[in-house]
Amino acid sequence: DLELDNYAKLLQYSLYFYDANMCGDKVGGTSAFSWRDNCHTGDVALGGFHDAGDAIKCGQTAGFTASTLGWAYYEYKDQFQKTGTTAHFKVISDEFNEFFKRCTTLSGDTVTSFIYEVGDDGPDHAKWFAPEAMWDHGSSETYSTTDGASDIAAQYAASLAQSYLNFGNEEDLKYAVALYNFADKYRTITYDQNTYAGGAKDVQDDISWAAGWLYLATGDSSYKTFLDTFMNVSGQGMSGQYGCQWGVYSPMNWNNVSMGAAILQAEITKSASDWAKVTTYLDSKATSESQYYCEDTWGSARHNVAVQMTALITSKYKKESGKDYSSWAKAQMGMILGDNSTGKNLVVGFNENSPKYPHHRSASGHAYDPTDEGTPVWDTTNGHVLVGALVGGPTGVDFSTYNDSITDAVSNEVALDYNAGLVGAAAGLYTTYKTGSLESSIPGVG
Repeated sequence: DLELDNYAKLLQYSLYFYDANMCGDKVGGTSAFSWRDNCHTGDVALGGFHDAGDAIKCGQTAGFTASTLGWAYYEYKDQFQKTGTTAHFKVISDEFNEFFKRCTTLSGDTVTSFIYEVGDDGPDHAKWFAPEAMWDHGSSETYSTTDGASDIAAQYAASLAQSYLNFGNEEDLKYAVALYNFADKYRTITYDQNTYAGGAKDVQDDISWAAGWLYLATGDSSYKTFLDTFMNVSGQGMSGQYGCQWGVYSPMNWNNVSMGAAILQAEITKSASDWAKVTTYLDSKATSESQYYCEDTWGSARHNVAVQMTALITSKYKKESGKDYSSWAKAQMGMILGDNSTGKNLVVGFNENSPKYPHHRSASGHAYDPTDEGTPVWDTTNGHVLVGALVGGPTGVDFSTYNDSITDAVSNEVALDYNAGLVGAAAGLYTTYKTGSLESSIPGVG
């Protein structure tokens, strides 16, 4: 049984990846997995989540992930409650947002500095250790700024504003406003030791995304003005880029959240012309229910589920948007869950066709040994089931290009941002089709 429409289980499982990637001095008591424990207890900024199959904490992807997850809950709160996943989601949401506040230094209501990355890319990726074996009593490299990384500050602000909207935490709103003001003041990308900085081209999309959430949280029209200006007036991007006056040109991704900002604006204004920017983009992607949508050769599945999520949220507002992409999303998720030429499922632990060897240090159970890495033993033994993790997937429309190997980061990498779209798509599909049931016994969960 491929369980192609078991969306309740998919939503339940998709959250567990975050338990595998928790960091700090409370992991042992907070993570649902018995095989995870406290790590990096000497970090200046304790807590948060490791970025991928490594042990770096990247603000660029953490902020995007948290604000995408917060959006999923905002749109589909009832479905989380119906599937009994609200409590689990809140643990994850709180961990992200408490970490963002811990990274932020306030003087009154003003941000004087904030931490945007913890860990050193080179040394971390040169070793294959479980996080519990790394820097337990020392401190990871910490990178902060007093006048930059505005895109990351804005993503933190968006997530914190959502946390206020979703769960009512007043302190989160205070930090959201302060981080938004910081991002808006400097409007600068920081490239120094920012693992993902090369991909980020703009900050206005992130500030607009945060502005939309702060407008919903406060009703302050200045936030709506910023969002409307970015979406409707030319020359709003950095270096003379156009903003979104003539539409959206990227899937929802850590380096561009224009799609999220566009949907949020359309929800707020209920304007047909604003929805048209969203649907024009989706119409160009949601073209086939029989061919896998592949935006990029690296991590194709993350883009697929991100477009599914935005298409399903748009479909939720079909009276205003005039479009329903639900059947397209259902077909695409079916392919990801095994309805493809190989029968391979891209969600770890979901069934017997799921990946066995995701590129993830902690789950692998291996210790670093230069004589061992890359040899077949890495793909014949594995320590733990990385339940719910979405792997990168095929490098094209043909699923035969997918390779289930620890050493294949293109096919089998996992990451915070990959699963964010999966959570949103699973919630959207469950909302539409109301199919599936929860599992009571999950590997590694006490």
